Amino acid sequence: MADAFDSNRPDAVPLDAVAAKKLPLHAFALLESGDAFDITGGTPPRDGRAKAEAYFDAKVKVLAHGAAPGLVKVVRDEAVGQLLGNVQLVARMSAARPIEIDLVPPNKRMSAYGYPKGASANAAGLFWDHPSWPCARIALLQTALANERALVIHELAHAIARLAFTKDEQDLIYRLMLPTYRYRSWVDEVFAIYSEREFLPSFTEREGHAPGVYGMARQRWDERHVFTRFVRRLYHPHKPLAGSTAAIPRNLLG
Repeated sequence: MADAFDSNRPDAVPLDAVAAKKLPLHAFALLESGDAFDITGGTPPRDGRAKAEAYFDAKVKVLAHGAAPGLVKVVRDEAVGQLLGNVQLVARMSAARPIEIDLVPPNKRMSAYGYPKGASANAAGLFWDHPSWPCARIALLQTALANERALVIHELAHAIARLAFTKDEQDLIYRLMLPTYRYRSWVDEVFAIYSEREFLPSFTEREGHAPGVYGMARQRWDERHVFTRFVRRLYHPHKPLAGSTAAIPRNLLG
């Protein structure tokens, strides 16, 4: 399926299938079967934070454009926090294209830094890529970072989906979600929104009434969805499946 939404998407380079085979993400088994057994005794990876920090420092460059060092640290800390639960995901991101993050100053448009004009006109953040670029890019408005609590999570989720998944894995997601969300661009946003919810206790009323697919997906989100389970297993493979009624292991409490 294609429309104006799908024609204006980043031309990102997916992860090579050979590299991905060496670094399997078991979350994708959920999209193939729709079910899985809970892991009842899992623990977070001890070296998760160190590996996520090493990845960020080696493969991600933050261009501050006048932003205070504290704001750069916020972006780094949030990105590391998003990745540290799954060292296999970190390894895939390390094998994927590097990323530059532009912290766009007040009164500046993203297009001033080379992002497409149409895609960035009303956005607080944007992931974009093209095979001719030396790296993928993320733009974040400095003014939005203080108010949009999931901005980094959302845009990094786009980078994960487009850079750390193979084309076949991306197609698995589209096959599951296109019957509901119709356009690949909308499915891209739904993955980023479900990623937000994995790290937030809830969506606010304002977030639930956002225009278009953004509000729609937040209102539809449910702990019992297969896609929720996929996202949980992707970021936190040591945790019980989303929607599980099993008791939470002691080592995951607190």
